[in-house]
Amino acid sequence: MNIVEKAAEKLKTLQPEPPLPPQIENAVPLHSASTVERFQERVWAEVDPSTADSTPPWHVDEKALQRAGLLPREDGAGGRLADEVRRVKRPLLDNVRGKDVKPLEYAQRIVVTSAVPGEGKTFTAVNLALSLAREPDFEVLLVDGDIPKSDITQVLGLHGRPGLMEVLADEHCRPSDVVVRTDIPNLLVVPAGKRHPLTAELFGGRRMESVLKGLGGHGRQRLLVFDSSPLLATPESQTLVSHMGQVLVVVGAGHTRQHEVASALEVLGDSQYVGLVLNMSRLPAIENHYYSHYSHYSHYQFQDQ
Repeated sequence: MNIVEKAAEKLKTLQPEPPLPPQIENAVPLHSASTVERFQERVWAEVDPSTADSTPPWHVDEKALQRAGLLPREDGAGGRLADEVRRVKRPLLDNVRGKDVKPLEYAQRIVVTSAVPGEGKTFTAVNLALSLAREPDFEVLLVDGDIPKSDITQVLGLHGRPGLMEVLADEHCRPSDVVVRTDIPNLLVVPAGKRHPLTAELFGGRRMESVLKGLGGHGRQRLLVFDSSPLLATPESQTLVSHMGQVLVVVGAGHTRQHEVASALEVLGDSQYVGLVLNMSRLPAIENHYYSHYSHYSHYQFQDQ
């Protein structure tokens, strides 16, 4: 054996043994979790479609909203309305942030309704959602829960798209499948969907709570704003309101009768935060705006709507 071969043999004897793989104490086999646990992990790990969807955002036509009477047409009226909606949303946001002494359950779920039709509840719901969407800490999901009329769905051009009724009636339809991101920052919409003969039953079914949790999103804090049917007009409106943490009841000045308001308030739960919004008042705002607390009710006023 020559000198080179001897050096090579000696080099082999000097090489260290390959390290053994590290041992893990109490190692758990892969997929050892129960089927329910794995299912829950898959559900909660689901990507929020509001951030994952690559489709262009849905255009909100401001002119269409004005023609439908859901936005003021005069420039000056828009500024006055913005100030009045700020007064309405401030206590709602305080409840969401838990500033009250007693935390409010489901405070992020806000429903706008009325006693009877024609009091401006959809107008209030749309403008409240637009104002809340300007808050930097939240995104807002505006849900068309007025199934018989579905004004929001019609005005935004979302008729024919799957919405709230589809996700309630079809267990294979996920809440994320019906959420539509708009070109207004922080504003998303859920259409009403196709009318269903068992709307009241679906609103009161076990799946409703699961759908509401799914619509709440998995990322940044999301506020749900529902436009509901009038409380005394349809049976499903009272069922929908029972799932909400905060309720705004719109009262038309010179339109709603006192006994109608009283009857509507009787169906609301004591655990909810209830605000009364006076709409269609024609007195100057400086004379006519008031804010007070009676029990768990709060009062606000809109001008000239």
